[in-house]
Amino acid sequence: MSIRILTLIAAVLSKLVASSAWSSGIELKVVYQVQWNDIEIAKAEAEWVFTKDSYMMSSTSQTVGILNKIRDFKGTSLLLGNVSSGVFQPLRLHIASISEDQKKQAETNWNPKNGTMKTIRYPEIDEEKVYPLRQKLITDSIDPFSAMLNALEKIRLTGQCTSKYRIYDGLRTAILIFHDMGELHLIKDRPFAFGGRTIKCGVESKPTGGHRIKNRWRKKNRQKDDVVGFISEVKPGMFLPVRIEVATPVGKIISRLHMPSLSIAEL
Repeated sequence: MSIRILTLIAAVLSKLVASSAWSSGIELKVVYQVQWNDIEIAKAEAEWVFTKDSYMMSSTSQTVGILNKIRDFKGTSLLLGNVSSGVFQPLRLHIASISEDQKKQAETNWNPKNGTMKTIRYPEIDEEKVYPLRQKLITDSIDPFSAMLNALEKIRLTGQCTSKYRIYDGLRTAILIFHDMGELHLIKDRPFAFGGRTIKCGVESKPTGGHRIKNRWRKKNRQKDDVVGFISEVKPGMFLPVRIEVATPVGKIISRLHMPSLSIAEL
């Protein structure tokens, strides 16, 4: 099982919320369980704090169970940003991970006046193993977490998924595309899972730099339903991914929002 796939899941499911009631501030805590068939293979937790004009997120993800014995992975993220006219714009993103004793970290800062970016990363990118990062693809990009927030805000306002973003996390660049796939009444298939009406969105990530040159898990012909997010209004004005399905060569990996652990509080 590829750690790249797990980090993709963790990245998608940690980008979380849109709400129309931030004037007093909201704190959100979520937990996702990641399963392959009936086997739990990973877990992700995130805490968000929203005010009228700012947002903050801290998250952790890690392999568990049998996969943790095969390939141990742990990752953390910290994000700070501003909200202006309903648009989420990052100020600072710090990501770090450790897998099989290999450590990676990167911190990117966005200038709030002109959007220019500065990144410090360790170790530096090895261009013998990954595709080079090109400045023209970094310019005017936002982080993937803020991109998902903007996509969820569009869903809240219009009920539509369709949108496109250029994203950069300090190590990789990509084009993130959301597709409309209609609505679906989701069946509660686990005691802790969500059941009810959802908006179904295809999530397509087209890598443009920093991704591995040799990767047997990467599909040559990507489909818009390789990654599918099921979005629901869990509270008035608040939309969350309640389920995420990722198609892989060894079967479907499913991330489910752990509803008993969901915590929403006004500040």
